[in-house]
Amino acid sequence: MEKRSRLSFQLRVFLLFSILLSNSGNCFSFGKHIASISTYYQQQSWVLNGLVTNEKGEPLVGASVLVKGTNRGTKTDNEGKFILEISAETEQLLVSYLSYTSQEITVGSRRTITIAMEPNLKEQQVNEVVVVGFGTQKKITVTGAISEVPVQNIQRISTPSLSNSLAGSMPGIVTRQSSGEPGYDGAAIFIRGFGTWENRSPLILVDGVERDLNNINTQEIESFSILKDASATAVYGVRGANGVILITTKRGKLGKPSVVFRTENALLTAQRLPKYIDGPQYAGLINEAQLNEGKNPIYSQLELEAFADGRNPYLYPNVDWVNTILKENTFQTINNLAVTGGSEIIQYYTNVGYTVQNGIYKQDPDNFWNNNAQMQRYNFRSNVDIKLSESIALQLGLGGIIQRGNYPGRSAPDIFRALKITSPINFPITNPDGSIAGGQTSYLQENPYGLVVRSGYSTQDRNTLQGTFGGKWDLSKLLTQGLSLRGLFSYDHYYQGWNDRFKPYRIRQYLGLGTNGEELYRNPDIREEGAMGYGSGSSSNRAYYSEASLNYNRSFQEAHNVTAMFLYNQRDYVHLTAGTSLANLPFRRRGFAGRLTYDYKMRYLLELNAGYNGSENFPKGKRYGFFPSVAAGWVLSNEPFWNSEIINHLKIRGSYGQVGNDQIGGRRFLFLTNIIRGGQDYPFGEQQTWLAGYNEDQIGNENVTWEVANKANLGLDLQLFNGKINLQVDGFRENRQDILLQRGVIPRVAGYYPWVIPYANLGKAENYGIDGLLEVKHTTQAGFYYNFRGTMTYAKSIRVKDDLPNYLYPYQNPIGHLIDQPFGYISMGIFQSQDEIDNSPRQTFIENVQPGDIKYMDVNGDGVIDIFDRVAIGYPRTPQFIYGANFTVAYKGAELSLFFQGTSKTSIFIDGPSMYPFQMGLGTYNILQEYYDNRWTTENPNGKYEGTEKVPF
Repeated sequence: MEKRSRLSFQLRVFLLFSILLSNSGNCFSFGKHIASISTYYQQQSWVLNGLVTNEKGEPLVGASVLVKGTNRGTKTDNEGKFILEISAETEQLLVSYLSYTSQEITVGSRRTITIAMEPNLKEQQVNEVVVVGFGTQKKITVTGAISEVPVQNIQRISTPSLSNSLAGSMPGIVTRQSSGEPGYDGAAIFIRGFGTWENRSPLILVDGVERDLNNINTQEIESFSILKDASATAVYGVRGANGVILITTKRGKLGKPSVVFRTENALLTAQRLPKYIDGPQYAGLINEAQLNEGKNPIYSQLELEAFADGRNPYLYPNVDWVNTILKENTFQTINNLAVTGGSEIIQYYTNVGYTVQNGIYKQDPDNFWNNNAQMQRYNFRSNVDIKLSESIALQLGLGGIIQRGNYPGRSAPDIFRALKITSPINFPITNPDGSIAGGQTSYLQENPYGLVVRSGYSTQDRNTLQGTFGGKWDLSKLLTQGLSLRGLFSYDHYYQGWNDRFKPYRIRQYLGLGTNGEELYRNPDIREEGAMGYGSGSSSNRAYYSEASLNYNRSFQEAHNVTAMFLYNQRDYVHLTAGTSLANLPFRRRGFAGRLTYDYKMRYLLELNAGYNGSENFPKGKRYGFFPSVAAGWVLSNEPFWNSEIINHLKIRGSYGQVGNDQIGGRRFLFLTNIIRGGQDYPFGEQQTWLAGYNEDQIGNENVTWEVANKANLGLDLQLFNGKINLQVDGFRENRQDILLQRGVIPRVAGYYPWVIPYANLGKAENYGIDGLLEVKHTTQAGFYYNFRGTMTYAKSIRVKDDLPNYLYPYQNPIGHLIDQPFGYISMGIFQSQDEIDNSPRQTFIENVQPGDIKYMDVNGDGVIDIFDRVAIGYPRTPQFIYGANFTVAYKGAELSLFFQGTSKTSIFIDGPSMYPFQMGLGTYNILQEYYDNRWTTENPNGKYEGTEKVPF
């Protein structure tokens, strides 16, 4: 290129001097020669600026652009742009990109050009890869049950906790979020429900290392997939039974540095805040309870009016505690700055993030501390890839998470419990002198405002350091084609520290005004003011992980494709600040894994996977287990006889295998028997001297082992109309055995302490269901893009066997029912009269049954309502059915997305303080508006909730 430019320049100089030294001194002739030279070179050479995009108009990075018949070529940069020298209008560009149809374009007279590539669906199917256990596989040859989600779908949901963006996003995922407190709002995750009543959490791997999912910044994610069946998880052995989540972070790309800054600012709204009745309604409810028991009302009409009009808010308060301490909206910001790029030798990706999420507690501006909940987090990640030679490459990954949380002096459960049990008329927010108000029942009902605003504050720091170093050596030229060696080592360190500045605030009960107008208070104060205290603590742990694998990938005769893997790995985890020497012992796991796959022309598929691993938590000689699986598939659309223009891809696949779960619960080292030498004292001898005896602390079980899950899966992959419609459906069944449980048949009269009773692997469970994905996508010729992606998961988990004693009535036995199945009484309505009560079975748990009480079913027909009438009712709290849908439309860079999710076959039991008035005496427990509006009264005999009555404390 440089030589060509140098010759061109020399030729121009030579022609210019030839004209100047010619016989003709005619300026017109000189100008004509110059014009002729200029025209000549404009026709012969110019610079072409181009852009290569995909079918959506998005730039393609690394697309190849070559001038046909020459060695002039280049690749597009990070913005999909390229620059080429063109010598003639007749020259043609050859443009190619992996999984897209190559194009041949005549340049003509154009100086700029935009080339829109069309996807080659067949080639995309062949080249598309998915992340699997300890590697990747071509998607078309995968026989296991694996689900993926487009990362942009996750990134569209603005949440600091990744687990909150997963529900309904892919088939097989079941989540349940039980808190919205900043820093503690992560959802529990299950894959295809759960097959045990012990630890149900899946194994979560980030870049191949076991790590916390909620510490990952969504902008750092390159791919997210879940492994669901035994074929996909067998290589993880004793950790594969609950499923596996695989997350890979972004890495560098070839091209000049690309800088992307993204900021998300959200106004968060509390979806549901409890709505309680007001003061006049509460006081009226007290009168109603008195009348229901044949007693006189406590509050006169004048006093009820005083609660309503606020004429004396200190003696007749009407406090909306929810509105006093909580606000409906709060603010959240998520910011990320990423830099990526690199050369053929070194490629890099770096991201720094800053997140702030505020809580919904109202703040007192007079405080010198922040009493609102707040989470601040700094994320850093850097991934560097270095190509030392054609066969050796290294990877270095560093991650850091610095998180700081701020919270009121009292915990969220304490605060929300106070909302449930403190009525609007118990006491005002504060007294006339500004002190926190209290009442006669302050020992039961704490002032919610005092808990949030005056109780001090707590700060919590969580710091995580993640380091990963890996390498790959391609042995194709050294030994044999397709052979490679891979290694990985990681070090993770976690630290948590907290500082508590709790403050005992003054609580006083206001009694009114004295004869001289002075304020009167109960003497002594309910609680005196105290100095702000100080407490602190910390916890830390570290983990080493190492892995080495030998991999093989080769095709023979363009028909027989074989891949193989043999891997060794081990993990060492230590709780550095453990309180006992036993807890400080390392948690260790070591194992081997293998995989062998074969396919014939990507038509007939076979895959074998196995894991052989174990941990130190089991007895010597019984620490390792073998977990095999087999899977097969048939791609009908690759058969020679297949010529359907509608169905362009059809695959049937099935798998069966065995996986384990060593997170069995119970104490550590359950195979050991522990004896306490300084046990219970006993008197001996004539003098009856008391001497320390020996106690059994733990009875060991030398046969304790892991849970074993036998899993079967049958799946269908279907693609219609050249990829416009995609369908994935899987049916599954799992039989889990050897679930650890504490022996339940040993009676208390045997004399064993409850904590001494041994554990055994006696439990069994069954889990089955179906999950699926339907996606419809298309880009019109005008550039309009639309996409619909719907998912569903149904999983039913049954308790098959446990060690509980036989039940007097079989219908009360949890065997055969759902895991976590709630039990209760069946309501037959509400008693309307004393005559109905007299002619109904006797209810033993209500001392004085009266009209307005719930009428329960006598299930066993013995004429008495007691504990033997409890039966299975409703569903467990974790939903059996979860679904979601994502709609996206885009046009010329503008995009609009809509996502929703839902659940069914789950039950919430509305009970407790807010539904049962006065359980600890009149004036105790706040009452939901739902109960008040729908309770039974003589005027509303069709109310769905029982009537009010006074329950003595």
